[in-house]
Amino acid sequence: MSFNSISKISLYLSLIFIFSCQDTISSLSKNDKIDTDNYKFKFETEEFLDFSFFESFDNNVIDYYTYKASSYNFFDKDITKLKINNYESKYQNNNPINVIYLEDSIYSINKNGELLKFDLSNGKLLQRINIELDLVKKIPISFSLYKNDFIIAFISGEVVRINKLGQVIWIFKNYDLLNTPIKIYEDYLIILYPEKIIFLSNLNGDIIYEKIYKSSNIIQSSGGKIENYYNIVFFLLPNSEFNTLDTYLFEEHNLNLGKIELNTSLNNLNDLIHVYKNFLVYLDNGNIINTYDINNNKLILVDSRINKSSSTFLFNNSLISKNDNFIEFYNIKNGNLFSRVNIKKILNKKSKIINVLIIDMKLHLFTDKGEIIILDQNLEIQEIVNLKIKNINKVYNYQNKIFISTEKGITYIY
Repeated sequence: MSFNSISKISLYLSLIFIFSCQDTISSLSKNDKIDTDNYKFKFETEEFLDFSFFESFDNNVIDYYTYKASSYNFFDKDITKLKINNYESKYQNNNPINVIYLEDSIYSINKNGELLKFDLSNGKLLQRINIELDLVKKIPISFSLYKNDFIIAFISGEVVRINKLGQVIWIFKNYDLLNTPIKIYEDYLIILYPEKIIFLSNLNGDIIYEKIYKSSNIIQSSGGKIENYYNIVFFLLPNSEFNTLDTYLFEEHNLNLGKIELNTSLNNLNDLIHVYKNFLVYLDNGNIINTYDINNNKLILVDSRINKSSSTFLFNNSLISKNDNFIEFYNIKNGNLFSRVNIKKILNKKSKIINVLIIDMKLHLFTDKGEIIILDQNLEIQEIVNLKIKNINKVYNYQNKIFISTEKGITYIY
C-alpha cells in the first residue's frame, strides 16, 4: 500500500458466523461458559459498546451507504416479505444494486441498465423502462435517490440523473472504470475512479472538483471506500491511495499520522476505513487497528493487532471479529475487548457477517448464510433466527424497511 502525503490508519474488523439447520428460531442459553485460557487481551472496564449512536441521513436522499434504523420484528411470523427480482441476473463481482420506494411503486435497475418498476403490494414487475443512453455497456454500479430523481452510476464510468419515467436530466461522461458506488454528500456526488476523485454537482452534473492520485499499485476490483466527518472526506481509492479533503476549501486535510508503520501490500482488499463520532479508524491488512482522534489531531491507538479472524465488521465504537471459536468485540479506542462470545458449537465456520444493525436496542448480526444472531446490550446471545435465504451479499435498511440482497440478483424486503 502506498500513500502520497498521508500515512494509513488501520483497523481490522471481523464478524460472526452463524449456523442453524433447525427451526426458524432457536434459543441459546446465556450461561454457556467462555473459554479464556491463555488469552492475552485485556477486557474493557470503563466503556460499553455504543447502542445509541446513529448517523444523520437526509430523508430525500438514498445511496449505497444510507443507514436508517428499523423497528422490524423478525419473530413476528405474520409479517410477510416481498421478493423482488431487481437485477435479473447473478452479480459478477460487482456491488449489489439498491431497491428504492418512491411514491406508490418500488424501483431498481437491472444488469442491462433498464429502470424496473414493481408493485409495492406484491413485488410483481409492472414496467420495464429503457433509458436512452449512448453507452456500450449499461452495467450499473449504484442506484440512488435524490429529490425524487434517480442517479445511476455505470461500470463504464458514466453517471446519469433521470426521473422516474426514465427521462435523462443530465449525463456525466467519463471513460474510466468505475467500481465504487457513488456517495451523495450534500449537493455533491463523490465519485472514486481508480486513480482520481471527482466531486460532481447533483443539479447539473458539472465537475466541482477533480484530483488525480497516481500509483503503481494494483487496481482493486472491490472498489474504494468513502467516509466523512462533517466537511472532511476520507477516501481510499481502488489503487490503494488514501487521502483526505476539506470540502469547504477543496484542499487536502493534513492528519498527524507520523507514528504509523504500515504493513505494505499489493492491495487494499482487506483494508477498511470507519468514522465513529470524532474517531477515524483504519484497518490495515485485515488485522491491525489504528485509531485517530480527529478533533485533537492525534493517534490514540497504534498498530493494535487482533486475533486471527475469518470476517470482521466495524460498527460504532467497536470492531466485531469472528474466528472459529469466538465472536470478539474490540474497543476501537484502546484495543480492549468489550466481550468475547463462545460460538464453537452453534455457528457455521464458513458463514460471514454481512451487516450489523441495531433493532429495538438489540444488536442484530446478519450472515451470508441467512442467519441472524441477536444480542442484548450485555452482548449475550438472545436468539438465532434462520431466514432461510442463502448467498446474501448485502443487508441494508431505510424507508422503515430491511432489504436483503442475494448473489442471484434477488432482493427480499421486510
